[in-house]
Amino acid sequence: MKRFAWMMVLFLLAACQSSSEPEVVPTLIDLNAISTNDAATAIAAAATADANRPPTLPPTWTPTPEAVVQTSATPPPATPPGSASSGMIFYVFNGDSIVRLLPDGSFEELIRVGGAPSDLSVSPDGSLLAYVAQGSGSAREVFVSSPDGSYTQQVSCLGFSRVVDPTWSFDGQTLAFAASQTPDGVLGIYVADFAGSGQCPTGNNQHQIVQLEETRLYGLAWNPAKNILFFSAGAISALNLADGSLYPGLIPATGFGPNLSPAHHPTADRLLYLKAQRDSRTGQIGGAVYEINTAALDRPQEIRGIQVFARSLRWSSRGSYLLLATERDVWLQDERTGSSLAVVEGSNFYPQPAISPDETFIAYVDGGQAGRTVPQVYIVGRDGRNPAQITAHQEGSITDLVWGAR
Repeated sequence: MKRFAWMMVLFLLAACQSSSEPEVVPTLIDLNAISTNDAATAIAAAATADANRPPTLPPTWTPTPEAVVQTSATPPPATPPGSASSGMIFYVFNGDSIVRLLPDGSFEELIRVGGAPSDLSVSPDGSLLAYVAQGSGSAREVFVSSPDGSYTQQVSCLGFSRVVDPTWSFDGQTLAFAASQTPDGVLGIYVADFAGSGQCPTGNNQHQIVQLEETRLYGLAWNPAKNILFFSAGAISALNLADGSLYPGLIPATGFGPNLSPAHHPTADRLLYLKAQRDSRTGQIGGAVYEINTAALDRPQEIRGIQVFARSLRWSSRGSYLLLATERDVWLQDERTGSSLAVVEGSNFYPQPAISPDETFIAYVDGGQAGRTVPQVYIVGRDGRNPAQITAHQEGSITDLVWGAR
């Protein structure tokens, strides 16, 4: 494992940019090079007792000259099961910055400051991040960055005030996203290639593929062959990009709410989604797992799956596991055995789970051990054992938790 210094100076830009000037992205601002735990035995042995105390993330990322990371009075959390070889965790902090975090908690760093980033997603091979942030003036655009933030490229060039849900194709070359000219306008769905982004829209083939009548989108999903894009605007629909065939209302919404979180298996002809239903026993309304065979869109047959009233679902990188999140719990379904396990129960926040590229660990959000009202990142093995807190923030929000390569 790469060794990191216990204390490093936090370099920040000295002044905010006006909205009319191009945004400057800082490079490798070190938030938290100090370990938030004693996971690395060799490092812990060499550290002093004071150095074992984790740093505090600042309440905002307002630039100040030569700001120094301050240590927290919170004791370091328990040794986490992850390691630096398990890739890198990313999230949006305070709705204003993107942070990367080693899964053993030994290193945490800002890779983007400002621009109100949102809708963070990681490419299938884990090598690139996509997100929405402020473009020119008040416009929102899709951007792509390297995991360390040293490279950033604007991909879209619509100039619209709302862009949401950039979603990678399985080959990592194309992004689909939805956009509207006004903050509450009806959405259109667009695609754009990552290559040629510098000459958008002609160089990267940015174009609209369908105009919706709705103002809300509940998910986008590519099939592995990259010729069909699924989307939910309540009902799940599909568009064949090869011949332009549209399958509107493929899976209608129920009276309890929209179909949520469509997610295509990375290798098989399986689209899973959450169908809103009501639990007659508890009165709870939530998404039960269903799937269809995407090789037969002209006659879709729904198959009912695990009956967890979930809010979101994700496939692992190889499709061996299905990760489901309710408002407070995380379930992992083993596709090889058909068994399901609650790996997180009773989180103090919506857990936003993400599974490691090697399908071994799960990151999620919960309240900290020293203060349950402050969200922290945790890591747990896929068997649900030995959960460990790997951040020690004193305040702030955590959204868009994802897991990719270093």
